[in-house]
Amino acid sequence: MKTTRIFSALLALLFIVSCSTSSDDEEIQDKEAAIERIWQLRDITNINLEGSAVPVEVSQEIRTIVNLIVNEGCELMAFEFKPDQSFTLEQYDVSDFNPSTEEVEYVVRCENIDTFDGTWDLKEGQLIISGEDDEFSAFSIRLESSLMILEDVPLGAILPVDGEGDFVFEKLGNG
Repeated sequence: MKTTRIFSALLALLFIVSCSTSSDDEEIQDKEAAIERIWQLRDITNINLEGSAVPVEVSQEIRTIVNLIVNEGCELMAFEFKPDQSFTLEQYDVSDFNPSTEEVEYVVRCENIDTFDGTWDLKEGQLIISGEDDEFSAFSIRLESSLMILEDVPLGAILPVDGEGDFVFEKLGNG
């Protein structure tokens, strides 16, 4: 009788462990399926420079440039994550933007688009992207409804500014 109870307890434990592992695998597959689409950068939040919070006026200027480019119909940054774990990144080249100079008006040129291809993977809450030159970057990722948030992304990825912020992408299309 004692052996039967121990055996039953072991069976129950094995069932629980196998179900939780399966659940973890299913959660990873669900996140991978959820990311397989086009995502367009819509905002940058939690901006900081060299570990310090950015003065409000600088943060507002950076966000104003992001909004200006997006509102002109340009893709500031757009990822297309494909089911074969490849991706295409289209990114607006803002090399002519300099937040330290007093410009009357920043002229948006939508033809300033660079395209990059690579592969992607999701591991332990990290989005890992690798480019054609086999260099990789990893970012903490949060998926919230129709938003994908990449945390602590270097601002230098899109602006000639040192620092980092959370890049907020919006899902395009259905799904």
